[in-house]
Amino acid sequence: METTDELTLRPVRPADRERIAEITNDVWEGHDYIPRVFDRWVSDSGAEFQAAELEGVVVGVQRLRPYALGLIWYEGLRVASTHHRRGIGRTMLNAGIEEARAQGFREMRLATRDLPAVRLFESAGFHRLVEMRWWRGLRVEGGEPARIPDPAEAPRLWSMAASSAGIDLYAGICPDMNGARDLNVEELERLARRGLVRVGPGGRALALLREPWGQNIAVSLLAGSGGALREVLMGLRFEADADGLKHVTVNLPPGHPAEEDLEATGYDFADAERSAYVYSLKL
Repeated sequence: METTDELTLRPVRPADRERIAEITNDVWEGHDYIPRVFDRWVSDSGAEFQAAELEGVVVGVQRLRPYALGLIWYEGLRVASTHHRRGIGRTMLNAGIEEARAQGFREMRLATRDLPAVRLFESAGFHRLVEMRWWRGLRVEGGEPARIPDPAEAPRLWSMAASSAGIDLYAGICPDMNGARDLNVEELERLARRGLVRVGPGGRALALLREPWGQNIAVSLLAGSGGALREVLMGLRFEADADGLKHVTVNLPPGHPAEEDLEATGYDFADAERSAYVYSLKL
């Protein structure tokens, strides 16, 4: 347990469910994901799901999650609307940063699309790594899903991906909104072992998938171009239909050459007005 001035940070308890639901009720027009993941987060002993109390009342939450060697993911920062503009979010974030440093992590990463949060994180020293826009392709009947490669193919696929046009826009990471890891052959092999890689003809294009937030297939990264990549993108739409899902979503940095391939295969902007960002803070 940590105390900063009058604010106390402690582990979230199952009994906090109702209060945290109240805090998140007006986030994203009532569609915040935290109530959906509450049970999983509160029971996860490998992460720290923290409640911030002020005078015995929970006024905020945050989560610190180790997810790769030397890396810790920061997520779920919420402050009750009744306690905005009192420095609570900044106090919680600073406490989380100091805790991560004390535990020996070398870097904290996070993802956000909320502009007030962007200002907070940048003022705390976080550096923007990647900007992403969401593209969406509705499911399509009748075709073959893209091939799932064997993990042993990772070195060859990485060689293709590392030289692919637009790969530099990913700033050396796989921009998974659930935990952005370093982008390298080991990460590609890890994803392949989990069945989260799709490849095109001859291994000339690939898509890296992540855990979705809804009834969809979610793509974090694309590599390759032209006909091979377009086959992957169409294969994902066929796969969504075969799995009874609604659509495919693709995170893509603005200006990436795959924008042309997405348009050619029936994808469009899911939310053209708001970007999402991955940030990093060296500890």
